[in-house]
Amino acid sequence: MIADIHITEKSFGDKTLMKDVKFSVDDGEKVGVVGRNGVGKSTLFGILAGTDNDYTGEVVFRRGITIATTAQEHHGLGEQTVMAYILSGLPEYPELKKIIDEYPLTMGDNMRKIEEYTQALERFDQKGFYQVEEKIDRELMNFQLEGFGNRKISSLSGGQKRLVEIVKIMHSEAHLALIDEPTNHMDYVAKQQFIDWMNSQPHQAMLIITHDRDVLGQVDRIVEIKDGQAVSYRGNY
Repeated sequence: MIADIHITEKSFGDKTLMKDVKFSVDDGEKVGVVGRNGVGKSTLFGILAGTDNDYTGEVVFRRGITIATTAQEHHGLGEQTVMAYILSGLPEYPELKKIIDEYPLTMGDNMRKIEEYTQALERFDQKGFYQVEEKIDRELMNFQLEGFGNRKISSLSGGQKRLVEIVKIMHSEAHLALIDEPTNHMDYVAKQQFIDWMNSQPHQAMLIITHDRDVLGQVDRIVEIKDGQAVSYRGNY
């Protein structure tokens, strides 16, 4: 088990949104999260991501796991490009790239730095990072964002930012991915790319808020948020 969730109460003012939301997530399990608008699906993700602590109950994650989530806000990114934003979320990439870019300018005959530089080059190659920008460009193209790698995040529409978030989470290697409405406004090619990726990650658990039947047809279980509670249905749509 990777996560055990039991929210006994979550309220906004006088309105009680959740009163007994209880379920767990296993390693590699793909869980579709459904429910009518306003029942608290996105609020649940905020609690799991740690951005909302104003609730009663307990959320327990297995020690050492990493969680990735599709961001709803993109403040403070300045002039950051789409490519730089996606690359910043790749495990090990920023650290390795920094060594590869900066060490040749300063290492001289320093054997320790030469060894670190050599190891960084080897690891960069092992992780496939020399080809990763080309791969990201293809994924963006399939999401109807061809040539967007050099565009600034701040210049994108809300829908375009959502698609960029999907590409970023596809490269996160997180133990648990929280994905909010991934296929909204996607065409068939884009949706199939997402589904193919989802099915290619046997060890990554996912919670996916969606009402898309094609996506729900691929999950292991569906959790419905209804009347403040969570009801689990084994199997897909």
